[in-house]
Amino acid sequence: MPEDYQELSRHLQRLEEELLAVGWWSDTPPDDHAMASTAPFCHDRMDFHQWLQWVLIPGFERLIEQQSALPKECAIAPMAEMAWREEDPVRVRNLVRILRDIDRQVSDP
Repeated sequence: MPEDYQELSRHLQRLEEELLAVGWWSDTPPDDHAMASTAPFCHDRMDFHQWLQWVLIPGFERLIEQQSALPKECAIAPMAEMAWREEDPVRVRNLVRILRDIDRQVSDP
């Protein structure tokens, strides 16, 4: 597997671990109605951390598995900062840092 896919896979693993650490990882997926959202980040039907778990991570994992082209640009961290602006900054600091790493790695392979 090419190094860029391996690095992205490591970032996704860190993201999953941090979502677990802050208590935002769920064993129960959003309902079909939420998953059918066409809004950016499914913001109309799920929380941002749910979108990360159920849309972003599986989507990137599929691209890695198929060794498909990654997006040319990625800017997830700014959305996280906006979505979590009311959260304790200490709680979300590592999550935002990981998302910045993903943004950089995908945008500047």
